[in-house]
This record gives sequence, structure tokens and C-alpha cells, in this order.
Amino acid sequence: MDSNCQGSAACGRYAPSPTGRLHLGNLQTALLAWLQARLMGGRFILRMDDLDQPRIRPGAQQQILEDLAWMGLDWDEGPDVGGAYGPYLQSQRTRYYAQALDMLGKRKKIFACFCSRKDIALAVGAPHPGDRNQPYPGTCRANLYPGGHQTANPDDKKPLSWRYCVGDRKIVFDDLVRGRQEQDLATDAGDFVVKRKDGQFAYQLTTVVDDGLMGVSDVVRGADLLSSTHRQIALISDLGFSKPRFWHMPLVYDFRNRRMSKRDGSDSLEQWQSAGKTAPQLIGEFAYPLGLIDQPGPLSTQELLASLDSTGFQEALRCLRTGKTAGQWQC
Repeated sequence: MDSNCQGSAACGRYAPSPTGRLHLGNLQTALLAWLQARLMGGRFILRMDDLDQPRIRPGAQQQILEDLAWMGLDWDEGPDVGGAYGPYLQSQRTRYYAQALDMLGKRKKIFACFCSRKDIALAVGAPHPGDRNQPYPGTCRANLYPGGHQTANPDDKKPLSWRYCVGDRKIVFDDLVRGRQEQDLATDAGDFVVKRKDGQFAYQLTTVVDDGLMGVSDVVRGADLLSSTHRQIALISDLGFSKPRFWHMPLVYDFRNRRMSKRDGSDSLEQWQSAGKTAPQLIGEFAYPLGLIDQPGPLSTQELLASLDSTGFQEALRCLRTGKTAGQWQC
């Protein structure tokens, strides 16, 4: 697929899912993605990953826009301001995902799969059927077709997914926060789903297509997505995109020492604001444990940006190889 702006200047993005109010971990990632793009003098894109419509909450998208603006963040392209590489809602970009799937089909990179999670678990001898961490055993891999619309058995009414065939492939890349990363796709990941049985395009495909077509040069996100990167790099290569630089940032943990999650009601901006705390206080709480400022204290996003350069920003983050910030949230 052709990128809209291959070879262009630096470009970063933040791509939240409007499934609820942002928690503090989401906001730290947004701040770091914004800082990285601004320090490189590049574009910053806000994209809404709203493809999983049953999980989308009414009003969540507008609330995210307001929360990010409250933090002092701005963006050059997004659902509220438009831009040259839109639309900026994944739910309006399905034609691009279909084109990518068709390209992979013509290159015999995908196959129809009828396996359930239980089938996969039993095939690999997993003690707990449905374990998502089990690599796909290759049961349906013989169904490789040159087109993206055929099935392994047209008479079989079972729902099917489409899987990407990883082959014998080792992916190595240098993460700008966590260093060298290596994964054998066959043994560590296995053939993975690019279109689900319910007809929805999978995250691994959509994020690669969107980043590629929007010319994203730097992907800044939480360390919980690090394990997805090797699979995405394989797709990036087969779809003809340029590989971006990856920055996997430390996660923020709540007062129970658990990774923050929207699902369990982890500390949200709403709680922070209800306690009477300000945006500069939050920026300072993020920046000090990350080594971006020498002393704790409130400051605005613009003040933080003015105090940094791209080299210092990268060096500070390279020191954070533990996957966890030094501070613990006590909201």
C-alpha cells in the first residue's frame, strides 16, 4: 500500500479508544507522545480507535478531547480539526483495512481459519482451554488462497477468521526506550488474526494501516503493547510501509500497585480534578519520576517542552528499562 507521505518530516500520534474516561496512565502516554512529536518539530495526530463499536461509550470521544485540551495538549490533525490524511475515526476507515487484507490475500500471506479458542488450546495441549497466550498450532494453514474473499470450505457454515501466516521469521528491532527486542514469530506469537470471526478488523492490522497511511514516523505508547510490535513490523514489511521508530513507555500503577485500566475504574482524571488538583500539578507528577525534570513541582506542558531537547528526552527515557515509573499514584 502507498503511504500518503513517505519520507516526510517526523510525525507522532496518540490513538485512544473512546471506551470511557482516560485514566492517568493514558494521559502520561498522551503527554509523552506529544512531547516526542513537538521536540522533533513534527506533526502530531489524534486518532480515535473506535472500531470496536459495542465497547464505545456515548460522549467518551468528546470527553477525551476535553481532557487532553485541559492537560494543555494540542494536535495538528484529528477528528475535531480534520487534516490531509483523515478520516481520523477508525470506524470510517474500513475501506483501507479491506484493501490491506486483499493485498495480503493476493500475496498468500493470510488464510481462512475456523478454529475456536478451545480448538487451539486442545491442539497445543494447553492445560486451560481458551488461553490467549498459546501460539496458533497451524491447523488451518493449508487454506492459503490468492484472494481475500474465499473460504477453506464454502459449504461449511462455521464463522471464520483470517490469520496472517508468520512463517519462519525472526523480528529484531531497537526500541528507543527499552533497547533491543527480538522475537521468533512462529514460536512466540504464531499465526495471528487480522480479521475476526465477527467481521471486525483486528488491532494488529488496523494500527499498521493507519500509521502507515498517515505517515507516522514515531509510535509512542505504553509498554503493555511491546509484545505486539514484532507482529506489526511483519505486517508493515508485507504492506510496503516504512517502519516507524518505536517508544514503549513505562506504565503507571495505581495505589494497589496494579497497572491502570479503564475496566477496573483505575485512577481517572475525573478523580484528580475532583480533588482540586491542577493540570500543571499533574504534568509535574508525570515528569519527575520519568527524569524529565530535576525537581518535583508543577509546570505547564509548554514549560516542560521548553525545558527539554530531543536528545535529553530520549536519554532520560532510555534509563527507564524496568517498565514501571518510580512514583506510585495515591489519588
